[in-house]
Amino acid sequence: MFLFILTLVSMSAVAQFDTEQSDTITNKILYNKQKTYGIVLHNLGLGVNFRTGKRLSIFKTRMLEFEFVYMKSYKQIKLINPYVINSKRYVYGKSNDVFFIRADFIWKKLLNRKPYWGGIELRLTYGGGLSLGIAKPYYLYIIKDISGSGETFTIVPERFDPTKHSNTDIFGRAPFSKGFNEITLHPGIHLKGGLNFEFGTNNTKIKAVELGSAIDILPGGMTIMYNNADQILFPTFYISVSLGSRYNKY
Repeated sequence: MFLFILTLVSMSAVAQFDTEQSDTITNKILYNKQKTYGIVLHNLGLGVNFRTGKRLSIFKTRMLEFEFVYMKSYKQIKLINPYVINSKRYVYGKSNDVFFIRADFIWKKLLNRKPYWGGIELRLTYGGGLSLGIAKPYYLYIIKDISGSGETFTIVPERFDPTKHSNTDIFGRAPFSKGFNEITLHPGIHLKGGLNFEFGTNNTKIKAVELGSAIDILPGGMTIMYNNADQILFPTFYISVSLGSRYNKY
């Protein structure tokens, strides 16, 4: 999946090579401000980010990054109850839908400057900051025998409990809106590092792909799966695709 997206971005950069205006002498000045908007895909989910910052020197840039991502567990598997007609898919053993809001300082160090006619500019990226885990309870529709004789049933939303629920009792996942009034917050820190590949021929326009790894550390822990309560470390590998601009602000 990552290689497919990277290939598409590369083809897009090549296709636009003839239509973009190359840097003029004016455009070769150092722009001291930049901002980008991006989509983040990681091995356990996806999200969006925004970066804004300034150039500290010819080789170094400091960015303030805000990121919002969804996080699942590598242990979760979607199932369906084969004994019930029209049952819905669900994740057995899941306790919470989990999201992260991150606020980081990111430094970008120039490793290879692209030539005037275009190409790829390579930067090392690293940094970290604050992370806020958001856990929204995951509800299932549970089949209940209200007659006590196995003749009359109803479906009620409940949180998963292995001591009460089995696969045959579950009709499927309840609506995502169920459980918003029970959201819990889990503060922590976030660290990341990677390589940023920038394409294009115009220095004022940013088109970039970034590959790297990140980790969220929550000292108090947070639970995605019932049998993995209070998980502290949330490591991921990511690829992000970003568009933006450089400019001067006086």
